[in-house]
Amino acid sequence: MAFGITEEQQLMINIAREFAANEVRPRAKQVDITDERPLDLFARAAELGLRGILIPEEWGGLGAGLLTQAMISETLAQEGYIGASLVNNLMATPILKVGTQKQKEKYLQRLASGEISMGFGFTEASAGSDAANIETTAVKDGDTWVLNGTKIFISMINADAFLVSAKTNETAPGGISSFIVEKDFPGFSIGGHYKKIGMHGSDTADLYLKNCRVPAENMMGVENKGLHVVLSALDIGRMNIASAALGLAEGAYERAVAYARQRVQFGKPIAHFQVIQHYAADMLKDIELVKAMIYRTASRYDAGESISRESAICKLAATEMACRVTDRAVQICGGYGLTEDGGIERYFRDARVLPIVEGTNEIQKMIIARTIFPKK
Repeated sequence: MAFGITEEQQLMINIAREFAANEVRPRAKQVDITDERPLDLFARAAELGLRGILIPEEWGGLGAGLLTQAMISETLAQEGYIGASLVNNLMATPILKVGTQKQKEKYLQRLASGEISMGFGFTEASAGSDAANIETTAVKDGDTWVLNGTKIFISMINADAFLVSAKTNETAPGGISSFIVEKDFPGFSIGGHYKKIGMHGSDTADLYLKNCRVPAENMMGVENKGLHVVLSALDIGRMNIASAALGLAEGAYERAVAYARQRVQFGKPIAHFQVIQHYAADMLKDIELVKAMIYRTASRYDAGESISRESAICKLAATEMACRVTDRAVQICGGYGLTEDGGIERYFRDARVLPIVEGTNEIQKMIIARTIFPKK
């Protein structure tokens, strides 16, 4: 089997493929229309063990590696981005790496079982790519921290808790700390949902922290070193987006090829025309190259290697590829590709969001360039 895929991994892929075909596919269009998070699908994914792929068995997860998660995310994304979102349990990574024993006991098993979900709250009006320029503050008051500020464009807004960054010291280097803020903490509220062109069902809105009181035990990592907490999850976040982009491209490609085989023009299927064949060849070439890159990078992570540069390359290449492939899929399908009934346009819209989320592709290029031309 390619890339040394184990029997256990193949079994999980088969489970994901059946789940995608029988449960995600029938709901994809509805989710796209309502833009509401499909809580039943998240619960079903948890039942199948897909919410705890990277979480160790001792905490109720599968204890599998990033390659397994990448392949499952890819498989589910073939039905649209909502499929990939069902397995992206990103908060597990920083909790495992820098969380206290009490935080692990409180959150990890519940994340794996699907009892709770958690999101990230970092972006602000003046701090997105410039993560150190946040204005949200946290002031110590006895055994609690009092947070004030606004976080914008936050995904999974209906989550039960968020990892939130805040300034805890104006003079210390960095001076930023990270906190787990639960939705029922006093002073926490959510704004109205943004209507995005794609990634529907991944609800997005603003977070408001007004004298929000957070227990001191909910600080993640070391005080004034909160950006390191963010960095502990970035590699996984980029790989999640790359895997989703790969799956979207594959889904659009398969549907475009199927359409080309049955669409007749000038007395024969358009698949017989050289221009369509060349489109399909280029699409498949791009997909296979990116797939090899993602699988290799995930395998390196599982082997204990650093993938900071490689994950940035994967995110950049995969999302650009997904935009090209889904655009070509729409072109192959012509007028049908523009209709909501056809479903191809949903892949196009989902793919177009990905070069922006989890760090814009411009930022990924900066990350890669710094490894080529490091500062002396």
